Amino acid sequence: MKNLLQKVFSFFKKDALQTKGSRRKTKGQSMVEIAIALPILMLLLSGMVEFGFMLNSYLSLLDATREAARFYSNLNPTGPDADKSVGHIARPAPDWFFEDSSNMVRVSLDPSLVDTGYQGRKFVLDPAMDDIIISFYGVDNVNNTVVTANSYRVYSHGTSAFTSAGIQAKMAAGSPNAGLLVVELIYSYEQVLGLPWTAFLGDHIMLHASTIMPLNAVEPP
Repeated sequence: MKNLLQKVFSFFKKDALQTKGSRRKTKGQSMVEIAIALPILMLLLSGMVEFGFMLNSYLSLLDATREAARFYSNLNPTGPDADKSVGHIARPAPDWFFEDSSNMVRVSLDPSLVDTGYQGRKFVLDPAMDDIIISFYGVDNVNNTVVTANSYRVYSHGTSAFTSAGIQAKMAAGSPNAGLLVVELIYSYEQVLGLPWTAFLGDHIMLHASTIMPLNAVEPP
């Protein structure tokens, strides 16, 4: 009987030791796995955060182009100066149209230009890298040609993503004549986190936002 009890207790003791060893082994294995996976997870997380900042900036740029395009699509760039304020010096067309529409884009990005008490978020354009491009086109789809094409660049160095040929190619076959206003914004986004593993993207990432709106005033008859 004594031998039997010793065998039973020795069995449970051995089983307990094995369980304790297994737990220690599992815990050590988990620490190794975390040590391997954590750097990768941190890389992915920081990249997602930086991308989120960049996407948020792009949406703000897009909103600025939309606001200007919606407002100035109701005006005639070839008509007389829309500003009839007292003491105003008349400007020739389409200079006033280009100047005023580009100024609306700038104010949308940086409200402190007209509101000195503004304390919110703003985007200050860098004349060395950024640009605002305003263009309008009159498309004759009957004869498959662009009748009217005029473009303006605030800082004179940005490159438009649109051309007369490109605009014509975007028109569906058999569609009626159209007038189009294109507002583009080129902005050099500076990384917020500036982490070493995102340095390959460059200190500045060029963002391009654009909006196309109908412009009936330049539509061919």
